[in-house]
Amino acid sequence: MPEPHLLSIVCVDVVALSYRRDDRRVVVGVHRRDKEPFTGKPALPGVVVTSGERLRDAALRALTKLGLGAPDALGQLLTFDELARDPRGPSLSIAMWAVFDDTAARNAAHAQWITFDAVPKLAFDHTAMVVATRSLLADKLWRDTTFTRALTGPVFSATDAVAITEQLDGSPPHRANLNRDLAKNPNLTEAGTAAATGGRPPKLWKWLS
Repeated sequence: MPEPHLLSIVCVDVVALSYRRDDRRVVVGVHRRDKEPFTGKPALPGVVVTSGERLRDAALRALTKLGLGAPDALGQLLTFDELARDPRGPSLSIAMWAVFDDTAARNAAHAQWITFDAVPKLAFDHTAMVVATRSLLADKLWRDTTFTRALTGPVFSATDAVAITEQLDGSPPHRANLNRDLAKNPNLTEAGTAAATGGRPPKLWKWLS
């Protein structure tokens, strides 16, 4: 019986996120590839993992392609192993998530920021990767404190909570249910109200840690 073919390439691709408060959008960072395959095409930042390299270190190396340093938070999502995902040959990719504050994201020299609802045709299987990981990120929201705090920042409004939830879920949340969930979260406390811009001012929430 012939020996099974061993995958020789392991990659890390990063879904880099930021929440833009001015227009209340969760955005994903992509860059233009400067080498084959897919020269000039937008792609998630990714690298081939080197011998002995930890996934976190590979992810940090990949993020330099966006002009970004260390994120506020970083974690692992899903492995993609479709044999045709890379025209150079069989490979698998471990998708990671990373979150940056708005200032760092806007100052990223090589990044283009896109929304989940306007993902262009990306290189490799990165379009499918963004689509597949969106639901995983939505599941992490309000359950994973490290991820959620990095995305919202230390203080956020109820309006921000609704916007972030809608951006990841793909549909508006039930506001009363979301408010109850925030009130029951032991890591959150009320912090007054946001500045009024017409109508009832939204409640502010603050992370305790």
